[in-house]
Amino acid sequence: MKVIPITPRGYCPGVVNAINSVNKALSDPGYPRPLYLLGMIVHNQFVVDHFKANGVIVLEQPNKTRLQMLDSIHQGTVIITAHGVGDVVIEKILDKGLTYIDATCKDVYKTHNLIKNYLASGYQILYIGKAFHPETEGILSIDKNIVLIENERDARLMEKTVKPIFVTNQTTFSICEIEPIIKVIKQRHPYAIIAEEICNSTRIRQEAVINQNKNVDLCIVVGDIHSNNTNNLVKLSRQYTHVKTVRVSSALDLNLELLNGVKTVSVTSGASTPTEITAEVIRVLENF
Repeated sequence: MKVIPITPRGYCPGVVNAINSVNKALSDPGYPRPLYLLGMIVHNQFVVDHFKANGVIVLEQPNKTRLQMLDSIHQGTVIITAHGVGDVVIEKILDKGLTYIDATCKDVYKTHNLIKNYLASGYQILYIGKAFHPETEGILSIDKNIVLIENERDARLMEKTVKPIFVTNQTTFSICEIEPIIKVIKQRHPYAIIAEEICNSTRIRQEAVINQNKNVDLCIVVGDIHSNNTNNLVKLSRQYTHVKTVRVSSALDLNLELLNGVKTVSVTSGASTPTEITAEVIRVLENF
């Protein structure tokens, strides 16, 4: 069986920065203990479990916002995840007298700043993203009047406004899902300013799947179920290359029965998937 590792894959710069930020805190006794992660530092359970094993406390409560999760912290250092938070979270951290480390991805920060600038100029903000995703949570906390658009239906049903409109998006959104949404927005609001902010790392990984996933019988995407960019790679592969595609968290998830009759298999991974996890999947496939 031929195995085709799709490139690029694996850690993006934002994930590397976030992981390095936690490692720096662990190695520096100058940061007050305990160390808290305000959510999953990146969306990969193996990475999170590694930091838990080294004494980091991970706050991940599905029914609570980052702001609410801070209620349980009274001392120590809070590490902001790569997905970013709103200013209200930073203000609460400082009000509680806590130390914090900001591991927000620079691309997420860029989107925050764009939105703040257009809000200050009186624009209505439309944000294309996934509800309940931490990056979306951080954006929506900037201003209560930001409108979340998840799909074409939301774009069609949005109420008219006399304000000028600025549109941007979650940095890990699908390059193919965003196109029809923007098309609807342009039809309804032809003068809207649109800043498509899918980060370069997400874009090139998605394009790689579309361009390299050819003449294969099966595609395997290695990544966490919580990872939006991983799930988008699966959807893109299925929809645009029409290749049977499965997501696995690690080699332990591989269903070897799926490999019967498979002559060529491609492998890629989400931007928060450790290289060694993907490498193990490739080794198992090569030895099948």
